[in-house]
Amino acid sequence: MTSEMVRMLLHSRGAVALRRAAGAMVIAALAGTSMLVGCGGADDSLALVGGEKIDATAIDRDPLAVLPSGAVMLGYLDAAALFASGLGAEVNQIVASLLPLGPESNFVPSRDVVKVYGGLYAMQGADFCAVMQGNFDVDAIRRAADARTVTVIGAPLVKTRYADNDLFTAGNVGFVVLTPHTILTGNETGMRRALDRLRFSKLQRSVPSWMVELLNTKNASFAVAGDLTSQPAVASAAGQLPFLSGLQYVRVIGNFQPPGVNFAGALTYTDPQSAANGAVALRNLEQIARIATLLSSWGFGYGSVPPMQVAQRESDVAFTLPLGEGIVRMLLRTAAETARSAALVR
Repeated sequence: MTSEMVRMLLHSRGAVALRRAAGAMVIAALAGTSMLVGCGGADDSLALVGGEKIDATAIDRDPLAVLPSGAVMLGYLDAAALFASGLGAEVNQIVASLLPLGPESNFVPSRDVVKVYGGLYAMQGADFCAVMQGNFDVDAIRRAADARTVTVIGAPLVKTRYADNDLFTAGNVGFVVLTPHTILTGNETGMRRALDRLRFSKLQRSVPSWMVELLNTKNASFAVAGDLTSQPAVASAAGQLPFLSGLQYVRVIGNFQPPGVNFAGALTYTDPQSAANGAVALRNLEQIARIATLLSSWGFGYGSVPPMQVAQRESDVAFTLPLGEGIVRMLLRTAAETARSAALVR
């Protein structure tokens, strides 16, 4: 990861913007969208938003406008770039858990998913909502749902109606085809908040501008922005992960260049002392990477892990971390299994 990315993350204006954003962030439940596109059987060129018909391509042009407000974490993924890397097989498993479609719906993740925008929320627990963009066979999806076809996660695809939309679910995960190029997915609470919100509102963004700016970072294949200022669960988790103590904002960007995946991040803490403690805790995490490298030398095949670089500047801590494909593949397999288990929990 280039030093320019790190300087961007620690730029003084960016830090000021983050602090100003604190007052604007409200972890709340707002409500959603009523879209009669695609699966609703209406004209695919039109969508019903806020009681008015609009050009459906407006949704395709601004997917962030679909997500509810109050995101604890907001993320972006260039899925095409990820599938083009050596991690495609593992990523396919994760996508299948978030969007439980398969050949029965003429769906191939590596072919059909191009970009993903998602948010993690604290609505009724840990809720999530994501917008996937690409190319989707609406008629094939409808036929699979009508036949209650068993999906790739082992649960049948079921179609119900919500807010004048066809809501497809498999286990605890569902999705709505907003247009032939944009799908809303998530758990039940996350999706319903998104659908309800746009049902009564205009198609406009409700996510903080500083998060959007980070997601638009040039040459970044993925980005994650987080506002943890009102999350008591973070303080509770600090006992096991000390670098979380006093953490307020998270900014991470990266790409899929050699040696596999490159991360550059900046963490903003409540004060310089908390930042200093966080920097020490991050450096301790490097020991885990060294253990992984040792395992590789014993023949476990996960590849070497270059050292993490950590630097503190006042209340901010910057880090860079390149990971080899072997280590990332192991982590993605674990994530895929976790996502699959969560999808099957009702």
